[in-house]
Amino acid sequence: MRWDAVVNLALKPGDRKVDVFVDERKQLIPQTALKLFEERKWLPPDGVLLICAPYISPRVAELCREHDINYLDAAGNCRIVAPGLFIQISGRPNVSPRPQGIVDPFSRKSSRIVRTMLAHPTNGWQVQELAEAADVSIGLVSKVKSRLIEDAYIEERSRRLFLRDPAQLLKAWVDQYHPHIKRWTLFSMLKTPEIETRLAEWCRDHAMTYALTQLSAAWRYSPMVRYDRTVAYIDNVATSEPHRKSLLNSIDAREVDTGSNCTLWLTDDPATFDDAIEIDGVKVVSPLQLYLDLKKLSGRGEEAAQEILEKKLGSLLSDSQFETKANT
Repeated sequence: MRWDAVVNLALKPGDRKVDVFVDERKQLIPQTALKLFEERKWLPPDGVLLICAPYISPRVAELCREHDINYLDAAGNCRIVAPGLFIQISGRPNVSPRPQGIVDPFSRKSSRIVRTMLAHPTNGWQVQELAEAADVSIGLVSKVKSRLIEDAYIEERSRRLFLRDPAQLLKAWVDQYHPHIKRWTLFSMLKTPEIETRLAEWCRDHAMTYALTQLSAAWRYSPMVRYDRTVAYIDNVATSEPHRKSLLNSIDAREVDTGSNCTLWLTDDPATFDDAIEIDGVKVVSPLQLYLDLKKLSGRGEEAAQEILEKKLGSLLSDSQFETKANT
């Protein structure tokens, strides 16, 4: 086999010999990285593989770690492991070779495609089917498909799209996720259960879309989580006149800047309410949406998110190392 370089190391104690076989690439994307790992599966005895490229993306670095492959980029970011040797450097800035304007699979509209696939993790999708289910154009699905295949999150088999790595796709979405909302902070004289019951009744009476989220929803999925503040998505039409006054009267609330015990997240994104369910007469967001929202909540949010992941999103756990990977 041909190599771009072979570096001979003598490692203490005993000046033990290790050969580092270097494979240099001008560009390395996740999809081609997986093929390269397969090609370079065999190494001479006492040898380790080192992939070198001008830019190693976080996703490629993640795949290298999964497959016990060493890597090094032009900025010096690296992970080199051999018997008796461990070198890891990260965080050095490096410019991605990806052209500007490439589609972001986690943008507001594109993420509907990611959401649909994660909500049905065992499905195989034709492009048209996925576009209809996600309520987006076929053209957008084609662009997002190319990016997710390139990043090795999905794969195409028999002209259908399948999730390849749902756990890491979810993690990548969490890292990029920011809810598209305007917060309406309120203080109500009512206890939180009564606030939520009256909110649900008002929304039903006025044909308004809503769903509890964060700890408010987590408690209904798993009563182990305690909370003292209501948080709910609601259609932003709720703040228009005369709805605003009617809603405030219904939950006995007033607007405040601080000290709120009820926060309504005003949104015009219908995907937020996908697969919402009703528990004890009150709607809550889907486990997938709830996981995203809890991961953005400091303190008890992380613990509650893990509870939802394990109990409600088990089909997304591609292996038992999800939690470890998610925190790496």
